[in-house]
Amino acid sequence: MEILVLAFAALLAFANGANDNSKGVATLVGHGAAGPRTALAWAAVTTAMGAAIGAVIGGRLVKVFRAGFVGGGEALSPEFFAAVLVGAFAWVLFATRTGLPVSTTHSILGGLVGAGIVEVGVTQIGWAALAQKSLLPLLTSPLVAMALVFLAGRPLAALVARVEPRCICAVQTTEALTLGEAAVASPRIALITGETETCAVHSPSASVSGRTVANTLHWGTSGMVGLARGWNDTPKIAALALIAMPSGTSSVGAFVLVAVAMALGGLLAGRRVLTTLAEKITPLPLGESLASSGVSAVLVALASWQGLPVSTTHVTTGGIVGAGVARSAGEVRWPVVRHVAASWVVTLPAAALVAAVARLILAGVR
Repeated sequence: MEILVLAFAALLAFANGANDNSKGVATLVGHGAAGPRTALAWAAVTTAMGAAIGAVIGGRLVKVFRAGFVGGGEALSPEFFAAVLVGAFAWVLFATRTGLPVSTTHSILGGLVGAGIVEVGVTQIGWAALAQKSLLPLLTSPLVAMALVFLAGRPLAALVARVEPRCICAVQTTEALTLGEAAVASPRIALITGETETCAVHSPSASVSGRTVANTLHWGTSGMVGLARGWNDTPKIAALALIAMPSGTSSVGAFVLVAVAMALGGLLAGRRVLTTLAEKITPLPLGESLASSGVSAVLVALASWQGLPVSTTHVTTGGIVGAGVARSAGEVRWPVVRHVAASWVVTLPAAALVAAVARLILAGVR
């Protein structure tokens, strides 16, 4: 059973990577700054870095997801955790295959509730603690992200539009110096500012354009989303894997297992959800993309620091919708948004149902 728990944890981490790794880099692909393969590779690297941070300072999230609100803190069976993992990864895998960006966090919570009802009964579920510490951040985070990106989107887009065509370049020139009766050519470096075309005319030895700076910031904020996501999500799955680890052993092994499986999931199966977020919701010009990725990174990082289990899916999708509304609400493809929102509503009960059935089946395994 312990081996089965670890296998299911790896499957959930793989499904998590396939569904979630793309969320930080979707704006890169939507804006055209990177192709899908490059973007997913960047997501895998930054998510792994976030997983390392989660292994060091993710203790609060580990405690939340070791089922502290199920059974009043009493020890729970390995079959319970196996069922939780089955419910979570079954739903996330299904959603990934259909290109739906769903919340792994919500899926785990659904699994905990469904398996918990079978394991200890409805009355032994800490519903108030579940709502306050977990469901409330999950429900409010997309609205907060949408509002903040909406407020930041237009000013940032205007700033980017102003800075993007500008350029500063270094041009090597010569200056004639008279030494006695001889004229000597002395090299000089002149800095020229202006439009990008102005720099190009002078054949500069070095130049920096506003577009390059904005794109660099965009790559940085997208990477920060991946880092914050790895920080927030890895402890949640590792907490469920830890139940199968021998007593007294380090938790590092569980974090490594989860981090590797998450990276592989994003690289091998992350394209469908990436396409949904990057292409099917709204156009993503550079300014709005920067606002979306920047706000998402800050929100998920702050939540991770406070030990709040927010959903990167909800935050980043809310940010993308907010970016679209800031630019033009008419260009947002609202049927796609409603379809995604409906999948969020279904996530918790669907994962709970599968987990409950899995717990009943696993009751006869031992």
